Amino acid sequence: MEFTILFLATAVVMLVAWRGPRPLAFGLFAAVLIACVATYLHHATDTLKLSF
Repeated sequence: MEFTILFLATAVVMLVAWRGPRPLAFGLFAAVLIACVATYLHHATDTLKLSF
């Protein structure tokens, strides 16, 4: 679910960058980038329960 939200947020940022003011596009891009990094770190630090 969070990946869908990140994808839609990226699409919104691209639309704002195309039509909207530049500072708003940079701000939204920074927010989405922080959210992507936070999502990556959340999933990268999960411990895998492997049984061999």
